[in-house]
Amino acid sequence: MDLFRSLVDEGARPRLFRRGELICSPVRPVNRVHLIDHGYAREHVPGGDREVVHDLRGPGDLVGELAFWSPGERVKVDALTEVRAWPIDLGRLREHASAGPAVATALVQELFARNLAARRHEALARAPVAARLAVWLLHLDERYGLASPTAPPLSMETLADLVGSAPDVVQRQLTQWVRRGWLVRPGYRRLRIADPAALREAAGAWGELSEPWRGRVTPFLTRPGAQAGPLPVGELPKPRQLPADVPDFTGRQQSLDLLTAWLDRPRRTNTMVVQGLPGVGKTALVTHWGLLHADRFPAGQIMIDLRGQSPTQPPMSSAEALGQILRSLGVGEHMPAADEAELMLLYRSRIAGRRLLLILDNAADPAQVRALLPGGKDCVVLVTSRTRMAPLRATGHADLMDLSVLDPGNAVALLVSVLGEGSPRAADRDALAELARVCSYHPFALRISAAKLAEDPALSVRSRVTELRGPDRPLAGDPEEAFRSALDLAYESLGPAQRRAFRHVGLLPGRDFAPEVLAAALGVPVGEAVAAVEGLHRAYLVEPLPGPRYRVHDLVKRLARELGRHAEAGVREARVRLLDHYLAVATGPDTPREWFEAERRSLVSAVRLAEESGAYGLACRLAEAVFEPFRRLRYYENNLEVQQAGLSSAMQVGNRRAVALMRSHLGSIHRDIGPSTLAARFIGEALADFTSLGDREGLARALNDLAEVHGIAGNRDEALRRAGEALEVHREIGDLAGVAKCLHTLSLLHLSQERHDLALRYAGQALRVREELGDRRGTAQSLIISARVRQSLGEPDTALSEGLEALSICHELGDEHAEAETLLCLAEIYDRLGLQQDARRDAERALAGYTATGDQHGCGRALCALGRIARNGSRYDEALACYEQALAVQVELHHEQGKAETLGDIGVVHWRLSDYLRADDYLNQALGISRVIRDEPGEARMLNRLARVRRRQGLPQVAFVYALEALDLVQGLGNRRAEADVQETLAYTYLSLGRHEQALAAARSSLALREETGDNQASALLSIAQALYTAGEPAAALEYAGETVELQHVTGTRDRWGAALTTLAMVLLDLGRAEEALVHAKQARDVHLECGTRRDLGCALRALGLITARLGDRVAARAHLTEAVRTLEEVGDVFEGRRAAQELRELA
Repeated sequence: MDLFRSLVDEGARPRLFRRGELICSPVRPVNRVHLIDHGYAREHVPGGDREVVHDLRGPGDLVGELAFWSPGERVKVDALTEVRAWPIDLGRLREHASAGPAVATALVQELFARNLAARRHEALARAPVAARLAVWLLHLDERYGLASPTAPPLSMETLADLVGSAPDVVQRQLTQWVRRGWLVRPGYRRLRIADPAALREAAGAWGELSEPWRGRVTPFLTRPGAQAGPLPVGELPKPRQLPADVPDFTGRQQSLDLLTAWLDRPRRTNTMVVQGLPGVGKTALVTHWGLLHADRFPAGQIMIDLRGQSPTQPPMSSAEALGQILRSLGVGEHMPAADEAELMLLYRSRIAGRRLLLILDNAADPAQVRALLPGGKDCVVLVTSRTRMAPLRATGHADLMDLSVLDPGNAVALLVSVLGEGSPRAADRDALAELARVCSYHPFALRISAAKLAEDPALSVRSRVTELRGPDRPLAGDPEEAFRSALDLAYESLGPAQRRAFRHVGLLPGRDFAPEVLAAALGVPVGEAVAAVEGLHRAYLVEPLPGPRYRVHDLVKRLARELGRHAEAGVREARVRLLDHYLAVATGPDTPREWFEAERRSLVSAVRLAEESGAYGLACRLAEAVFEPFRRLRYYENNLEVQQAGLSSAMQVGNRRAVALMRSHLGSIHRDIGPSTLAARFIGEALADFTSLGDREGLARALNDLAEVHGIAGNRDEALRRAGEALEVHREIGDLAGVAKCLHTLSLLHLSQERHDLALRYAGQALRVREELGDRRGTAQSLIISARVRQSLGEPDTALSEGLEALSICHELGDEHAEAETLLCLAEIYDRLGLQQDARRDAERALAGYTATGDQHGCGRALCALGRIARNGSRYDEALACYEQALAVQVELHHEQGKAETLGDIGVVHWRLSDYLRADDYLNQALGISRVIRDEPGEARMLNRLARVRRRQGLPQVAFVYALEALDLVQGLGNRRAEADVQETLAYTYLSLGRHEQALAAARSSLALREETGDNQASALLSIAQALYTAGEPAAALEYAGETVELQHVTGTRDRWGAALTTLAMVLLDLGRAEEALVHAKQARDVHLECGTRRDLGCALRALGLITARLGDRVAARAHLTEAVRTLEEVGDVFEGRRAAQELRELA
């Protein structure tokens, strides 16, 4: 610390950071780093799909030191406690590092220690929660001495972030250890380790990670060859998806060198397309190169077959490819297959900064590739295609490399490699050269010919040449024709059983298959199928994959299909056997989830095959069998295709029950991914079908599904009616699980209408039924709804308790979606409590959970929550970005109520930013939607917000009408919290109209209502202070203004605190305390400059002008008032602008 402390400029003062205040951030580059002198800070993991606290920083630690190497390279660090830190100028730091090795070595020492700690933490992430917690406690005790009074405060949230678990899980573990006497709690947020040996035993083999690194790096400018100690690295699992190398890979050295030289070029794209003839060895080349250079891609290698030229399946969609890549990178357990834009954002975030090799094999066209390209150069992409990709080079997206056939020398070398150096036929190089020429030097044709020679020792090379030059193969010399000739001869060389197996391979769906599937198509035991496939492998017609599974080249597959259609009399029977096999396994009670994952594309093709071949009954049953597994795996796009085929097949045979079921399935899928109009259509049709069939259980399910869809679309009355009907039917047939689900739906609907008593009643009933049934997942869902209602009723402690209990159940069950619901609820509770960091953390985790499980509605809600949290933190640009993303989701899903709420929230942000025209536009759009869908609570909110905008625009009479209309609505609904907001708006409107007594009465009513509902009272206190001040009672206003400043500083937003400071300054000025007023006014000005709230900045400048005039500095007063008038006129605040202009004229 002494070395870095000596670099602080003379005369520099330490900077004080309040708890939670940002010290440095990647989005806020500055020209200095900080050295912590006192207090503790939290360092967050940079980038990724969520923000995670991964370490603490204390006295003597540098903050923002990565900017030494690049000004933009910073991680986010905020204050855990009040932090006092010395600023160190980056220029001065670089000068000292250049002048002597001591500073440079110290900087590398800091970087090395943190890098080592981060990697140790990554390794620790694989340990159980108890072991992780024990390691962290031992580590923090070693670094900071937890028994010391100056140790960092350890809240449950902080420990949970460090450990990577939930607060309730950490709380339970700590309580258990306290009871055992391992830990002592000497005070609030304080822990002392009483039995270190017991904690080390709990840490187990991970205990070595608790020791902080105290080594030294090799100093700079020492003797050449000095070695630093090895850096132990905790390896994380990484994708290693490249297939085994071709054992006799030959030639292509020039192409391999070109790829390596391209990778080493300083200026290049991140993508290389290898294009060429079918079977020329494009995939073998990039795979061989990837294996040779695997060490250059420490983050792993991923390989995706894009099915560009598949004879049995369409090219892979961008969404499906992105989902497959993200699953390989460990983003959730399963990814959605519907929202390409959201997947792309998540994909680029996940691979940012990772040295990864991505191979996109068999691409169809430039458009398919362009959608999968990463944003940076850390991830290297190799694409193979038989289609020319010139448009990608023209647009700067990729470099191109053409791969032709082998040169004559390497072609002969390949033949020798396959035959073996010791083979007598390998010695006849002239005959081999002629064979290579006849094969047109095509690698695949050469391998097949060599395999034929290896299988038949009596066959000479020249005889093989004669076969290839037969009269029925006239185009020898053309590489494509040579390839086809080689395939024909390979087929002819097979035995009868192998030929039959090869023809049936053409009937199989998908490009890869398991021997069991081929055995089913052949109607033979699996052992016979395995033997036949091994023969195909020896002839280079199939290649093995892990599993065991086999893959077939699409051109080979096309030949097999042609031969199967012309030579196999029992094609129809084989298809029936194949489909029966898939149906039997899909409906089996013990079929593992991994089977559905491995056979996903084959199952889709199988249903399509059943429909095309007229096996409509099989298509329906197979579609029904895969619906639930695909839904659990979030394979939405595949599920839609399957259920559409099932519906078409059911309609072909007139199976009314199957038609109803498929429609119900399609409605459920569209309910999850949108649009809701399509979901309503399918569910409505299913409802009519179930009614006519007398299927009461299907009818009840459809009624509840329809209620949920109407709720999404904003048709609240219809939604409540349908949910009530569903509840009656479920009760009639004695289906308690269905009863609980309907009660859950009713509680959600009433909560959306802010009917909190009814919502709480139905949630409680659902909770009791689910606890009686032992339904843990349902219990968690009901607890979440109850917590949301409690939070809305102003009972944050009860809400937090129920939310944490739900989170514990979700962790226990491993239910990622329910966990996301719980985290979003907790985020809203934390936001209400003013815990911004906790709220943002849980909202981001909820968004990641919804994304991973494909819940688009949840994503929209989580984005809105992030917008509100950012807005309450005065981060308005961030808030607008979140709201705009949420709006795009809600528009796509036709979620009218969500759309109205988001438009209204965007309007509020523009109102805070004093952009009244835009605020008016967004709020009017929201008001119109709320009236159309008859959302009275939403209508009241928008009217109240419009009243505030109109008042700022100098139209207090219009504002008064809007506010009264909003008051009628909220009083009719009995919503006391909303009534408090409207009374506050009326107070300010009365002030603009010069009616001070009515303003004071409305402000006091707002305060009484907020006290009654347990809501934040700061804004009501501010309205009372302003009413008293305007009425000429500054002494009475002083108490309210001072209390408002304190409350807003603790629980409010930065800009609202600034507004309170301005009011306090004006009150102090009227009381003759100008010096004190000046301090508060300057502070208010600085806050509004930081937040970008220009209207409030204008008010603060006006206050500064009046105060400096009172203090006798007329020059400064004119400057402040002039700037205030300009600012207020720019933002369009007519009322305040006129007052400031009048005061400026009086000063002149």
